[in-house]
Amino acid sequence: MELTLGLIILIVLMYGLKAPTIRLATFCLGAIILMVAAGLLAEPHLLCWTQAIKMLVMLSGLAILCMLDHRTSHRSSSLLILLVILGNLLLIGSTNLISIYLALEMQTLCMFILVAYNKNSLLSAEAGLKYFVLGALSSGLFLFGCALIYGSTGELDLQFIRMSIVSYGALAGKCLITVSLY
Repeated sequence: MELTLGLIILIVLMYGLKAPTIRLATFCLGAIILMVAAGLLAEPHLLCWTQAIKMLVMLSGLAILCMLDHRTSHRSSSLLILLVILGNLLLIGSTNLISIYLALEMQTLCMFILVAYNKNSLLSAEAGLKYFVLGALSSGLFLFGCALIYGSTGELDLQFIRMSIVSYGALAGKCLITVSLY
């Protein structure tokens, strides 16, 4: 699912951000949702809840793309929304601390741009700057928590971290990661 959405994003980038290309990307996203719902792209190694949440993210992304007014909105906003959807899908399927961090960063970097997109608004620039500072602090705390967990357990996979012996370093790392996600 993520690979297909990534290919759609590359097609949109290749052919430009014109309205017919955006409509084609929206149609392809809807086709992916229908194929997954029909079971054609089912991934048997994933849990049903993972598939259900991915479908919910894809449906909400499709609804957002359909509600965009392509005449008044900026052309690259739909591409940024597609990248946020891709980051969400990668985050849902992540089982490793590094992949969680990369998916979060992919999502938040696109969100920074979307928040501060209106060049003429002072409030938009202020909101973008505040979101960037908060995101940088959160990213630093998350990485420091990951380093503490890796230093005490020697693992980055969530399954092994859950089964590892509890130590003060791992507990502090889990607390830092929890704080960074708020």
